[in-house]
Amino acid sequence: MSALDNGIELARLVPPGELDELVTAITRALGGALAIFDPRGSRLAGDPEAGPASRVIEYHGAPLARLAATGPQAETSLALCAETLDLLVHHAHARELAAATHEEAMRVTFAELTEHNARLSRAVARLEELDRLKSNFLATMSHELRTPLTSVIGYAEMMAEGLAGPISCDQKDYLTTILGKADQLLGLITAVLDVSSLESGQLAIERSALSLGDVVVSELATFAPQAGRRGIAIQLDACADTAVVGDRRKIRQIVSSLVSNAVKFTPDRGKVGVTLRRGPLAAHEPGQGDAGPAIQLVVTDSGIGISRDQVAKIFEPFFQVDSSSTRAFGGTGLGLTLAKAYVEAHGGRIWVDTTPGQGSTFTATFPAPTPEPDDRGGGGA
Repeated sequence: MSALDNGIELARLVPPGELDELVTAITRALGGALAIFDPRGSRLAGDPEAGPASRVIEYHGAPLARLAATGPQAETSLALCAETLDLLVHHAHARELAAATHEEAMRVTFAELTEHNARLSRAVARLEELDRLKSNFLATMSHELRTPLTSVIGYAEMMAEGLAGPISCDQKDYLTTILGKADQLLGLITAVLDVSSLESGQLAIERSALSLGDVVVSELATFAPQAGRRGIAIQLDACADTAVVGDRRKIRQIVSSLVSNAVKFTPDRGKVGVTLRRGPLAAHEPGQGDAGPAIQLVVTDSGIGISRDQVAKIFEPFFQVDSSSTRAFGGTGLGLTLAKAYVEAHGGRIWVDTTPGQGSTFTATFPAPTPEPDDRGGGGA
């Protein structure tokens, strides 16, 4: 039962000490004896010699107390005590009601918040379960698609090489188209698998020493026919030392994603620049020239550029600048997502500087290997 449901009780609303002070003040001023009783007759304060209760005090129609007084000014003492008690009870009851109302409001608010938090917890658990099921579904389906596709590619390669018998030039062209599209589909399936690995936190990096320059040259060779058909010139400017330590397959995919985007969004007869240089590991760090702590891969295009409000979103999975660019240029929106994850897994950074209508410059950095100390030195007996 809350205070809102409690009846009016003088002993609860006014402390005994205050009642004693009231009785003492009145008897000191008017003389005689004065006592205060509860409605049941139990004395709460005052002199037992004040006699039996002679006046009943009510508050809002309910019995509040009984008073007894003796002496030449007994009636005055009773009236003054009754009036003072009415004021004391009125203010005490108001404070109690305010406190009880606040307590009840807090209880209701707490119950609502508890239920709201419970619903949020259930929703989060459900979303986590759906996300887990989605990741498992993508991984399973991608694996099931990849297995037969690998067989398709293998048999198509054997037919293209004439292992199944002679083929005509037209048939060879058809098989080449099949292989190209199969490789494209295989790359997409691999990307989906890699995204699932990212979401599950199971991205594995196989590190080995390699030349970033060699990887870039190899990848640029694969884009040369596509760029040549559109009159796009790809220019490479590489420093002498481009040694890094990392996963060759993933670094090759980083290079492929950045160059592919540059060629894709560059207009016909445009230019794509690829630069390998020493520099800082992150953007806005002071440059150190040839002594920089990282190898920077810089890919510049003269394409459509990216608006400032979309720069922060381009590394999100499946993000496209707009639907029209998807139709015009193709793509799934996974390339930059994976490139960013792979670069950061190698300890590097990736960022973009862009101006709408003037092109973009993507920079990916890889930590340069730390030179091993020279152990050749004096010593010995």
